[in-house]
Amino acid sequence: MNVTVYCGASGGNDRRYTEAAAELGRWIGANGHRLVYGGGKVGMMGSVADSVLASGGKVTGVIPRFMAEKDLGHQGIDEMIVVETMGERKRTMIDLGDLFIALPGGSGTLEEISEIASRCQLGLTHAHCVFFSVMGYYDQMKKAYDNMVDRGFLTPENRKKISFVESVDELETLLRTADYR
Repeated sequence: MNVTVYCGASGGNDRRYTEAAAELGRWIGANGHRLVYGGGKVGMMGSVADSVLASGGKVTGVIPRFMAEKDLGHQGIDEMIVVETMGERKRTMIDLGDLFIALPGGSGTLEEISEIASRCQLGLTHAHCVFFSVMGYYDQMKKAYDNMVDRGFLTPENRKKISFVESVDELETLLRTADYR
């Protein structure tokens, strides 16, 4: 399975963020999955990629040319796809993904996983959209989606396509019990 992970190039202000990224990466690698991610070498991106590689997994990065030219790409991964624009990067990552997970990150991470949530609701993908809520990072986002249901802007059926987990154990349970593809 290709696991597309959206996350920050920053590590945040608490080491537990990058530790969670490494834990997810170990799970991806140990289970024989391939990581698809933004191609970066630092922060959450570097942590998840390095741990997938250390666990025997495969990694595909997708990076815009302007970032590659600034030497921001991870040099040790299996495959680096260089694209021209951020939009092309997003489309390529979507096309390659079977499961979509957002680790903590900034506005770019939120924008990318929000498109997956919309695609799920529109029936454009049967993949599952997962927010990995390290230390409650996405708690307010979960409340926002629940509020959309409460106010009639999102159906309960479509809300079920958007999941929130706080650990790899919860992710494994989700994948065993939910129709995520």
